[in-house]
This record gives sequence, structure tokens and C-alpha cells, in this order.
Amino acid sequence: MKLDGHTLDIKELNIQKLKQLFPESFTDGKFDVAKMAQLLGDYNEEAQEKYDFTWHGKGKALKISQTPSMGTLRPSKADSKDWDNTQNLYIEGDNLEVLKLLQKSYYSKVKMIYIDPPYNTGKDFVYKDNFKDNLANYKELTEQVDGEGFAVTSNPETSGRYHTDWLNMMYPRLRLARNLLTDDGVIFISIDDNEVHNLRKICDEVFGEDNFIGQICWRRSDNQSNIGQIAKVKEYIIIYCKNREYRVLGYLPLSDKAKNEYRYKDKKGYFRRAIMLDKTRGRYNYDLETPSGNILSGPWMKSYEEFKKLDNNEEIYWTSGGQEQPYGKIYLNKSKGQICNDFWGIEFGTNQRSSTELRDFFEDRVFEFSKP
Repeated sequence: MKLDGHTLDIKELNIQKLKQLFPESFTDGKFDVAKMAQLLGDYNEEAQEKYDFTWHGKGKALKISQTPSMGTLRPSKADSKDWDNTQNLYIEGDNLEVLKLLQKSYYSKVKMIYIDPPYNTGKDFVYKDNFKDNLANYKELTEQVDGEGFAVTSNPETSGRYHTDWLNMMYPRLRLARNLLTDDGVIFISIDDNEVHNLRKICDEVFGEDNFIGQICWRRSDNQSNIGQIAKVKEYIIIYCKNREYRVLGYLPLSDKAKNEYRYKDKKGYFRRAIMLDKTRGRYNYDLETPSGNILSGPWMKSYEEFKKLDNNEEIYWTSGGQEQPYGKIYLNKSKGQICNDFWGIEFGTNQRSSTELRDFFEDRVFEFSKP
């Protein structure tokens, strides 16, 4: 057994374990003892909630996520097809209670979750979970009015109530959803401009900022309205994983354009060139002798040892002529494919087309806001 000569950093190991189990207990990379106490069920209702990302009712929303469900799942065989053999499950009910009921059987067993929450587009959004927060109550609790209703600020703020309602709805559901994910699990969340900023903040807390994968911007409509100053044709898909150590997204097939980049060929197959000599990004400085005996100086993208290994494997391509330069070879037959980018155009589907496809399939409008 080969030893690396370094002692195990027990403190760092424990910190990483805590981050994996309780990502919400870390703020700006620092461990928050008070938050950890809350996560373990030690609630201090009188404590002043300090800023990391907070809002009125956050403590209660956390408590709700840890309160056991009083409901039960009741099978409906009459409305089902092939009950004994189907591998699918459709649950109808309050999503918070359903998420709680799934914890025991599906804890850390779900590979992928997709949710399409309310976008909070209007000021009539109401989604309460066991606590009330009307406008008058919100003003009093946030100290904008006194107990008799008189204003104590010259600039009252009420729009926060609508963000507060939405955050109190999302927080417990996201925490419960995270519990269901496998270590290599991933969650996709649809959202628009109204709450995308708050969604990113709340997901950074629940899943851990390091586990943010990306934010896809996709064109949701074939057409555009002519209302306002800028036509809104996009929405977002926010992606977080359970553990960044796992690769959770696959590869797309190479496009014809990408394949055309592999225009060189040797006995190992088609390849494209990779830059080795780069005066701005290169990190390694050494001299190389070209096949004709000339000397080239760095900086290079690869170390000398890496270069020699590639050269010995015949994976260096030298240009001919007066300016001899070495390039690495990237072979088409070793390509895993290409990763997706974070902008999806109408070729990925639109809301109009998804509505049409579902209506044709079910011969009815079964979902109010379908996604492609």
C-alpha cells in the first residue's frame, strides 16, 4: 500500500460531511451553529433572524418541512390501468403532504425531479401552510405599522409580502425534495423573471451553492406580444444536483458542424487539432525542437512531461512549412458527445406546441400550463 505522506485533515473531512448532509447550515462558507440547531429541531421562536437570505416566516416554513404528515396515500385502482404491472405512479393531492409521505419509502432514491411551481405573476398569489400573513399582518410584523395600524415609516413596503408568501411555499417543498434525491440526483425547476432571483437564492441554501449546475434560458413561445417595452418570450430552467462530485448530465450527439471539425486523419482515425502554443493562456515555459531542428519557446498549454507522452503516443500533429507548430490530436472516436448550452431556442419546443401535442394525445386539455 502506497502512502502519500500527508496526515488526514479530520476537521476538513468533517466539514465536508456536514456540507453534504446539511448544506443550509453553511453561510458564505462558514458554519452557522444556530441554523444547525434549527435543522435538528431546536427552534427558538424569539430569536432574531439574522440575514443570510431571510424573510418573514422562514423559521415557521422550516418547522413545517420537519413536521410529520397526518395524511395517508389511498390507492385508486378504479382510475388506474394495469395496476399490478405498471411501473408508474401518479399522486393527486396537496404536494407538501405528498412530499412528506414519500420520505420514508423514497428517501435518497429519486434520480431526477422536475417541478413547475407557481410563477407568482400576480398579486393575488395565495398558498398558505398553517400560518396566516395578510397584508395588514405583514406590515405590523415587519414593523411598518404599530399595533393600532399607524404607519411608522415614510416609505411603506408591501410587495415583499407577495415574495414572502411564495418563499414560504417553496422553502419546505424544496427541502423535502432534496431529501428524495440520490447522491447523483438532479432537480430541474421551471421559473420566469418574477421569482428567478429568489429561487436561485433559496436553492443555493437548500442544495448548496457548489451544487448549482446551470440556468437554462429557453424561448417559450413561437410568437411575441407587442405589450410593454420588451416582449417577454423566455423562461428559465434552474438545475441543481445533490452532490457535485457526480456528473449528472449526459452528452448530446455531435452536430454535423461539430463533426466537420474532425477533418484530419491518421491511422487512429479522424481528429481535430488542439492548440498547444498559447502566448496568453499558456502556463508552461520550455523550449521544443521541431522536426526540422528549429527551436520553439512557450508558453505552452501542456507541461513538458505531458507533451512528451503525447508525442510518444503519436498524438502530436506538426504543421509543415516555415512556421512549424505542434498541435494535440482529439479523436472523433473518443468523443463522448457535446454538452448542452444554456440557451434553448424554439427548436427545443414551445408552450404552444406542447399544449397541442398533449391535446392531440389525450383529446382534452389536461394541463393548464404544459411544458415541451
